[in-house]
Amino acid sequence: MSPVTVDASVWLNAFQPGEENSQDSLAFLEKIRQTREPMISPTLLLPELAAVLARGGEKSENVVRFVQSVKDLPHQVFISLDETTAQVAVELAGRCKLRGADAVYGAVALRFGSVLVTRDREQLERLKGVIQVNLPKEMA
Repeated sequence: MSPVTVDASVWLNAFQPGEENSQDSLAFLEKIRQTREPMISPTLLLPELAAVLARGGEKSENVVRFVQSVKDLPHQVFISLDETTAQVAVELAGRCKLRGADAVYGAVALRFGSVLVTRDREQLERLKGVIQVNLPKEMA
């Protein structure tokens, strides 16, 4: 398997077992954990996870614990939004008509040759042909 960039939508789907296809996301993340494949993620992932969970009513201690567990994965590599990555994101946002955060995930995947794994329909549709982009079930 290639290195992966895992969108926040996959992490959040796996964290919330009542959501549709949550088991697909969980199985994919478990496979990555076991194989220790590199995960190349924008630092944006961490506050994005925290914000969605907190705004959804999750207790703050659970939010912090979950985000810390993602951050502490030994095969997780975080990429800061430097000028180069930001420029790639700008180009993807304009070319593919993506939201800002979605373009950042795409830019990280493009720059580092990773597969973007997402549940976000816009990323799946608009980045096809630009980078490799898959649903979790296609990777598990």
